[in-house]
Amino acid sequence: MSSGESGRLAATIRPSHRWEQADHPYAGLVAVLATKHEKLPLIGPPLEEAIGLQVKAVAVNTDVLGTFAGDIPRRGSPLETAIAKARLGMSATGHAIGLASEGSIGPDPTMPFINTDKELVVLVDDDSGIVVWEIHSSWDIVAAATSVGTGDDLGAFLAKACFPDHQLIVRPNIGPVHPIHKGISSIEKLGSAIAECAAVATDGLARVETDLRAHGCPSRRAVIAGAAQRLASRIAARCPACGAPGWGPRSVVFGIPCAWCGTEVARPRAETYSCPACEHLETRGLVSPEERADPGECPQCNP
Repeated sequence: MSSGESGRLAATIRPSHRWEQADHPYAGLVAVLATKHEKLPLIGPPLEEAIGLQVKAVAVNTDVLGTFAGDIPRRGSPLETAIAKARLGMSATGHAIGLASEGSIGPDPTMPFINTDKELVVLVDDDSGIVVWEIHSSWDIVAAATSVGTGDDLGAFLAKACFPDHQLIVRPNIGPVHPIHKGISSIEKLGSAIAECAAVATDGLARVETDLRAHGCPSRRAVIAGAAQRLASRIAARCPACGAPGWGPRSVVFGIPCAWCGTEVARPRAETYSCPACEHLETRGLVSPEERADPGECPQCNP
């Protein structure tokens, strides 16, 4: 275990790879969740249930690190941004344990016509010097957009956008960045926002799209909750070498030999598990060593 880690982790080491909740080093401690968008009911309960960590929300301005609307660009990676968010909450409250989440929504790299929501939830523990995170992805995300003029029929689009359960954003389609109307959940506000934005747009249209902030996007909230559940399970697991919490998969190893020529086909072969506190790694196979790939997938046999 690294020299910066707290003795409270080492004191609870047992032969098994999990703790009983009451014995977990985080049981009874408090973590602050940096959020503007009502994420506490999504992230707090799984951690309290799994490891006894008490989570309290702190309303800090996480928008300074980037917004879904794009009016403030996100400069860091999702993980870097989530860690920065957690540290905003820790700095504001003086707590040593912080939580935050960050989402990325866009076309799936394997199926470009389907949107994927990838949610990352991170725990930063400065007392122990560890950072633990997990990711959950889903295609079940409402992320609709269209360009319209004042008075256009929006019936089909609003049905696709699951309005008003999912809130909307309206902005000029081309030209000025502002105004941007967020959190729209009524037909009246939607109509006035479209008229205002279309009037200043150089093409006379308004851009209407899903407001992807967590408090106004129920389909995204479900994915955040899934990421929090995965994080809770990971923190409940302990490193087999040093006993610290956060043991779990880190990366996937690709490469299965083609049955005809032996060329490696890009299919998952194994997972690498890692500890956030020490250098311990383990590789666990996902298929048997005798597994061979179909030549139809081989870049050599079927170029």
